[in-house]
Amino acid sequence: MSVVLRSLSDFKRFLGKPGATIQIVKNTFVERQPQAFQDAYRAKGMYDPRTIQALAKNAAVFAIKGHPTMIWLYWDKGTRKWRYSGDTVTVPLDTALGPPDEIVYRCSFATGSEPRARVGVRRGPRSVKERAEAAPVPKPGAPTSPNLGQGRLF
Repeated sequence: MSVVLRSLSDFKRFLGKPGATIQIVKNTFVERQPQAFQDAYRAKGMYDPRTIQALAKNAAVFAIKGHPTMIWLYWDKGTRKWRYSGDTVTVPLDTALGPPDEIVYRCSFATGSEPRARVGVRRGPRSVKERAEAAPVPKPGAPTSPNLGQGRLF
């Protein structure tokens, strides 16, 4: 089942599913740095797939396999500038250190944990006769009231 994201709500819903992973596809801030910095960034596993560990109202916590590091991704009012396209989320960075930067994440499910595709069966409208047969209305029984107490007229 492919991931299709159109909004922050879709992104949060995706992160709430078991096996949700994100991976950095492009980080323009790191790409502008010296090669030694880029190598150190890769050695820390920052480009490796990240699996979701916890999800809060305004943040998600990710773990990187083979690294003791936890990565936090926060969202707030700045998410209005996030862009969604298919299975990617583009997050603009406000670094004030030159040209505008962005991080592009690819969203997918870990192997073996993809949700099954839902197969919906389209049925036509049922006729009045079919509805009547499907749920018969029980006939009301004879009214009962106690001999004494409420419900007795004098």
